[in-house]
Amino acid sequence: MTRDHSLYMAKLSGQSNRFGEMMEHMREVVKYPGLELNSEERILFNCACKNHINSCREQLELMSENLISDYNWEITNKLFTICNDIIRMIDNYCLPTSFSVENIVNYNQIKGDCYKYLGEIRSEREHYVIDMEAAHMSYLKAYTTAKNLHDADPMRITLALNLSNFYRNYLRTPKNALALAKAEYRKGMEKIDELPDPLYKKTTNRLQRLREQICDWEQLDLEARLDLEKRLDRVASRTIMSPSLCTRSSLSII
Repeated sequence: MTRDHSLYMAKLSGQSNRFGEMMEHMREVVKYPGLELNSEERILFNCACKNHINSCREQLELMSENLISDYNWEITNKLFTICNDIIRMIDNYCLPTSFSVENIVNYNQIKGDCYKYLGEIRSEREHYVIDMEAAHMSYLKAYTTAKNLHDADPMRITLALNLSNFYRNYLRTPKNALALAKAEYRKGMEKIDELPDPLYKKTTNRLQRLREQICDWEQLDLEARLDLEKRLDRVASRTIMSPSLCTRSSLSII
C-alpha cells in the first residue's frame, strides 16, 4: 500500500467515523521513512488520535454515570493501549522526522495529553505521579518550542489553554495557571493584528476562550478568598474573650 493510498483511506475512515481504522492508516503514513507530515497530514493525524482516544473516554464516562462496571476494565485497558501506542508512534516515527516548529509543538502536546489520560485511569499513586510528570515534561517541551511561533499563532494560544488548564486542574498550581494564561493572552492581543485573515479568525476564537477561562478562574479565586476571610472572621470572633475567660482550660476547648 502506497503512502498516498494510506492517506486516502485515512480520510475515508475519518469521514465514516471509523477512527480506529483511521489511526491504522495514519500509522502507515508516519512510518514512511524520511518524510515529515505537512499541515494537512498533521491535521489528519491529530483527528485520528483525538477521536480514537475520545471514543474510549466517552464510553468510560457513560459507564461511570450509569454505574456500569462490568466492562470498565476492558475499556480502560483499551484506552491504556491506545495512549501508549500513540506515544510510541510519535517517539519512533513522528518526532525523528520533524523539523518544523509546528510539528514538534503538536507532537509533544499530543504526548502530554496521552500521559495525562494515562494518569487519569491509573489510580495507583506511583503510576499517577510518573504519568503526570511525563505529561508535564511533554507540555513544557511543546511550550518551549512554541516560543518560536508568532505570539498570536493559534497553535500557541491553544497550547496556552491546555497547559494552563493542566497546571490548575492536575498539578493544582492555580497561580502558575493564571500567570501563564494572562501572559499568553496579553502577548496574543498585542500581536493579533499582524496575522492574515484565516489565522486571525482562529486566534480570535482561541483568545476568547482563554479570556473566559481567565475570568472564570479569577471569579473562583475571589470567591475562595472571600469564603476564607469569612471563616477566619468567625474563628477570630470566637477567640475574643474577656481576660477572665482566657484560661488554659478555656483555650483548650476552642
